[in-house]
Amino acid sequence: MSKKITNILCAVCFSAFLLGFGAACVFGAPVEILVSERRKAAQFPELSAQSVADKSFFDGLEKYFADKFPERDGFRAIKAAVELGVFGKKDSSGVYFADGHISELDKKLSESSVEKAAEKLNSVYSRYLENADCRVYYSVIPDKNYYLAAENGYPSADYERLVSVFTSNVKNMEYIDIFDCLNADSYYKTDTHWRQEALGEVVDTLAEKMNFNADGISGYSARELSDFKGIYASRFPLASMSDRLVCLSSPVTDCAAVYNLETDKKSIGVYDEEKLKGYDKYDVFLSGASALITVENPLASNGRELVIFRDSFGSSLAPLLLGGYQKITLVDLRYISSQLIGDYVDFNGADVLFIYNTQILNQSAVLK
Repeated sequence: MSKKITNILCAVCFSAFLLGFGAACVFGAPVEILVSERRKAAQFPELSAQSVADKSFFDGLEKYFADKFPERDGFRAIKAAVELGVFGKKDSSGVYFADGHISELDKKLSESSVEKAAEKLNSVYSRYLENADCRVYYSVIPDKNYYLAAENGYPSADYERLVSVFTSNVKNMEYIDIFDCLNADSYYKTDTHWRQEALGEVVDTLAEKMNFNADGISGYSARELSDFKGIYASRFPLASMSDRLVCLSSPVTDCAAVYNLETDKKSIGVYDEEKLKGYDKYDVFLSGASALITVENPLASNGRELVIFRDSFGSSLAPLLLGGYQKITLVDLRYISSQLIGDYVDFNGADVLFIYNTQILNQSAVLK
């Protein structure tokens, strides 16, 4: 076969490959959920004169076709293999693998963001707590990079500086340090969140500082619910990894009355196993992110109430604190304005705990 014919055949095959993938991308069925990436896929954008003029239609179209591209996961794996194996990069798509964990590279510390987070706590205190006879505490949940990054040669945020800036700006509250209560294995290997079954020391420390009775971890029954591939698994497809999703149950967690203000849904039990069918199985803990949730313990009669200002980490922590309280209210300022919570929450005489992950403090604009 002549060189000319070989070149023609190669060109034809390559063109057919491109045309085939292009046709599959354009005419293939829309994708609703990217399961491996734990998110909804971009949908075909609305076409209008305004969306064309401001280019939002074309931006949306690009995301739509990228999300429905055939064999998307396979090509992402090839990309990671080339970056790590051929070009010698230590990370791919902003994530790295170390000590059996996949983790995301730290973002640069934004002291101004941390200061604004402190201002948000102070504003809530002055608006609702100053005259409410409350016992007010706050804590910081370290990102798992605190235990992984520097010792494995990856850039690490200055966590000591973050805590210093935060604690020096928060007023009228008692700080509870939980950094020494955790280690890298307290977190899922494929996700940013902590594992509920690893929170024994955290719960004990909070109970001691806040003076409430908490059931020790040994008093719970551990149940494996499902396998779990966290948010980082899809971004580092070379490591075929998964975690086990475990919840801790007790008579208190099983009979607790849960009310979700956002969905107006009432249920019994703190674990929503219907969420195991969704794309984010971590939502099994108190049904996931929501503006305001109340959890009542019918087995308690001490009259004590706790209000937790929290992010998603609080969903798996709150059930372990319920033994010490008759009622726990969880407030997520990412989804409800701090100016509105007084319409729904009575702070008088309650314990109040602000507890946020360092990622939230470093991007505190998400707090309303």
